[in-house]
Amino acid sequence: MTEQFRIDGIPAHERLSRDLTEVVEQIVARHQRDLPEYRSLPPEVLRTDVTAVTLDAVRYYVDWLREGRSPYDAELARLASSAGRRSEEGLPLAAIQSAYLMGFEGIFRRLTAAAEPGDLEAVRKLASRLFEIAWEAMAAVTEGYLVEMRVAVGERNEARRALLTALLTDDAPTVTLPAGVTLAARYLVLAVRLGRHPDTMRSGVNTGAVERRMLRRLTGALDSTDDGGALTSLNASGGLVLVPLRTDVDWSYCEGLIERGTEAAGVSISAAGAIAEPAQIPAAASQVGQVLEVVRWFDRPPGLYRLQDVVVEYQLTRPGVARAELAGLLAPLEPYPDLIATLEWFVRTGQNRQQTASKLHVHPNTIIYRLRRITELTGLDSAHARGMTQLSAAVAARRAERSSD
Repeated sequence: MTEQFRIDGIPAHERLSRDLTEVVEQIVARHQRDLPEYRSLPPEVLRTDVTAVTLDAVRYYVDWLREGRSPYDAELARLASSAGRRSEEGLPLAAIQSAYLMGFEGIFRRLTAAAEPGDLEAVRKLASRLFEIAWEAMAAVTEGYLVEMRVAVGERNEARRALLTALLTDDAPTVTLPAGVTLAARYLVLAVRLGRHPDTMRSGVNTGAVERRMLRRLTGALDSTDDGGALTSLNASGGLVLVPLRTDVDWSYCEGLIERGTEAAGVSISAAGAIAEPAQIPAAASQVGQVLEVVRWFDRPPGLYRLQDVVVEYQLTRPGVARAELAGLLAPLEPYPDLIATLEWFVRTGQNRQQTASKLHVHPNTIIYRLRRITELTGLDSAHARGMTQLSAAVAARRAERSSD
């Protein structure tokens, strides 16, 4: 026999059915009073959709209690569909869940308002049954909301990818933009190289999950501006990003973006950037990619770089006869890997013999000997400004030549 949950001698489903209209009105009124997100809904939505779904939900509770059964799939689908519409309207999931919990509380309060001490066992059983029902209803509501949100996010991401592709191919004017995706007057064009996250080096860790979380946090940091969402093409090692910019921001703002991204993602970020209008983006993307390569070749520390920050190194590494000639200055050293390594570290450390020795794990006197040997083989003396300049340029040119092979 179906459990009646009699309180004050009246079955719970009969009391709820009798007070149905009043319970619904009180629940909807509380939504408006206590939930700012519901107060902002158009009155028509509150009068029709919200009130109708609340009425359906309370009726479902009547049926569930009277028949002693769990919710049917069709009933849960109705609640899920309503949550999906709230998702479309931009209401936060927390507000939707709060609304349903308020409804559950309102139903429980109404059913137990007349309870006497002798009804304690019935109240306990009723609470247990209502919690079971509310659990299923809340799961359906949450899933309905998230399904719609995933669809919306997928559409926005697809629109962003289409806009990114169009901007990189100078076809932006032909792209139809959905709501929430706009074409900015100018963008920060970033070529990005990401360091390895420390968690990926731990034994037994799911590196894919770590990398996805890292990229999600980085994208979130770049999105957390008033300028709109960043357009990204990123993987765990780096990629390309277009960040829409207001007209009143300066380069320090752009540097701050990289700093926030570094903190959020938990990895080192080396980036090359340029500010460009939409029509300038294809050329800017090509240039920042080349600048980032120069930053890597010269072992610059993580941070944001412009062309002007590495303009000498950039020019030294451009393809052509001069670059090949510069690289050729080191040809006599090719049979001696230890001399090549010594010269590269000597350049990287700013001509610091102690640091070079430390990097190569040799005695400083060994570095002195090797530098003399380099002079003998190349005719370029690292102890003189002109010779050191030529050696530094030759190191850069050699890296560029080998990278392009």
